[in-house]
Amino acid sequence: MFPVYRYFAWTQGQASATVTMGLDASRRYLITGGLTGKSGSSYGQIFISVVCTQRSSDQIQCGIRDDPASPPDVNIKSLGAVEFLQNATRVTVKLRGDGELHRAEGVVYDIT
Repeated sequence: MFPVYRYFAWTQGQASATVTMGLDASRRYLITGGLTGKSGSSYGQIFISVVCTQRSSDQIQCGIRDDPASPPDVNIKSLGAVEFLQNATRVTVKLRGDGELHRAEGVVYDIT
């Protein structure tokens, strides 16, 4: 297991920030991320918003998981992102805040 990407995202106010990383479909990955800083009493949330996987040699399918239905203060139990991906060609991680300052960071590991 070794790191292939380290990413950082930050927001201010009711805004979102995304980071998209290209992956090799023949490898397996562990995606991690979490909130590392905030200012004030507002909530922030980091999550995987898009995953693209290779279905065949000429077909790539992207699944959008964008914007959980509940606001960040309701989804407080899922502040971090931890997921294993296989056959993925691209992943997008999103940081969403509902006010003030938020910062998140994470690492993508190759576990093949």
